[in-house]
Amino acid sequence: MKSILAAVLTFAAQAGPAVSDSMTLEEIEAAIRAYPPRDDHWTPRRQIALSLDKLVQVQVRDGLREEELASLLPLRDFYRRRVDAGLDRLERTTVTQGVHVFKFYSSSVVLKSAEGTVAVDFCQGPVNNGAEPERSDARKTGFYWTPEQRDRLARLVDVSLITHRHHDHADYSLSKRLLERGKTVVAPAQLGKIWKDLAGRITVPDYGKVQKIGPVELTTMLGCQYSQNRPVGDGPQREGYANTKDPEADSETIPYLFRVGGLVFIQAGENHVPADEWLKKGIELGFMPDVRMSVGQFQGARSVDSVLKGMPPCFTLPLHEYEMTHGGGGNRMGKLFPDPVAGRKPRSLPLFWGEDFPLTRDAVKP
Repeated sequence: MKSILAAVLTFAAQAGPAVSDSMTLEEIEAAIRAYPPRDDHWTPRRQIALSLDKLVQVQVRDGLREEELASLLPLRDFYRRRVDAGLDRLERTTVTQGVHVFKFYSSSVVLKSAEGTVAVDFCQGPVNNGAEPERSDARKTGFYWTPEQRDRLARLVDVSLITHRHHDHADYSLSKRLLERGKTVVAPAQLGKIWKDLAGRITVPDYGKVQKIGPVELTTMLGCQYSQNRPVGDGPQREGYANTKDPEADSETIPYLFRVGGLVFIQAGENHVPADEWLKKGIELGFMPDVRMSVGQFQGARSVDSVLKGMPPCFTLPLHEYEMTHGGGGNRMGKLFPDPVAGRKPRSLPLFWGEDFPLTRDAVKP
């Protein structure tokens, strides 16, 4: 009897805590620790995602009601604890092959390799990132990193890649800290006009050329996220077009093909300019994508997607979940965990705030 009880207790410990699609933040925190990103944790992680989908509901905007602000406080505290967990792992993790992926907020990803660490489209949270958040948080949510957390990340990152100026893809505070430490921030020239005290220190890439910057090798193009778009034909396709009345409303955007840790990533933010020819040229230059992040939008038949469909499938690193300046608290995560096809490993890596995962050549190959 004793041995049977011991076996049951051992199984229960291995199985981890019970999960559901209606957990509290405390229960979610315990479940994230118990079920880190692994193929055999796909089902409980879907329950975690469905629970978070119900709790991340507030759109951070002007005119927030008092009850909305109050509901953000426990979520903000949970987020900061998750940031601490991610930073702890980022400091401690040793990488010998491939990259270790760290996910923070929305599109904010940090890639650690044996050669160094690269931040991609880092931002702190749903706050105006045109200055230090303590000064630019006009909506008074406090939903951003502490100064100590920002200092920790700046010590760990070697290069920052920014696709465009929008607050969910660019961060003044981290950029300033990196530049003060003599590190590199790669971004469109437009950001130098906005962050005037950083102008001249931001690195604008040599578009179309192959460049090596610290631990990252890249090739880029100059695109744009237009402030206007219109439908094309009778289908769902749309196209962006230049704002001739207010050109400053359009956002210069850099699509990147970049290699770090021997893996090639494509990250185009929300670029609207057709980029198929650029991608084909990048492949000819040796940048065959292994991992797809954001690939742009409104590009029609000439889109990046049309090129990717003719190649071996990329491993997917989803982005833009819970971008809380968007309606309803942003994109949901539950849909990122569909029931896996029998016998097939998931080809996607959805990560919660502060989580990490090693990506190697074996992990991303079709």
